[in-house]
Amino acid sequence: MKSMPVRVVVTALILILTTIAPLAAETGQTPDETHWEIGAQGGTSFNDKDESFKQYEALLNYKLPWKWELQEGIDLGMRVTSTAGVLDGGGETGAIASLGLAFVVADGRDFTVRVGSAGTIMSEDEYGDEDLGTLFSFTSHLCLSYRFWDELSARVRVQHMSNASLSDENPGVNMIMFGLHYAF
Repeated sequence: MKSMPVRVVVTALILILTTIAPLAAETGQTPDETHWEIGAQGGTSFNDKDESFKQYEALLNYKLPWKWELQEGIDLGMRVTSTAGVLDGGGETGAIASLGLAFVVADGRDFTVRVGSAGTIMSEDEYGDEDLGTLFSFTSHLCLSYRFWDELSARVRVQHMSNASLSDENPGVNMIMFGLHYAF
């Protein structure tokens, strides 16, 4: 299981995005609420065993219609999350895409805290001396974001990608990522 064609990853992303899009018509939310977030993020690994990694990706998130008030001014919501990009390490570059869910705690003003997990598919499972074990992994994350201008937010995200012992090789990759996203 050395590599998977990039066209399979691109096809999977197209299927993901076309599956998410119809959800927008079913929310019943008012038009002035934002439903979508689009953006970009990138970062570097910080638990380097054999290789260092860099990851760059586009993101598209969809706000689900459920919201719970935790206390006055603080809400808990959910997002469907999707990403597509590249993972680079050990002189190798491969495609990477994910689809998952995130819980979002918002203060009703400018700050959000997000915790989530996603299924992740890669076109490569070996990067130089690092064998990630499988082409499928799980990515868990903690993300802090701050809206600094209208609907534009900056974010910092710490994530862990692992195949959850689906393979004998399971080194995991920890990354810190920085990015921007626009809500609409």
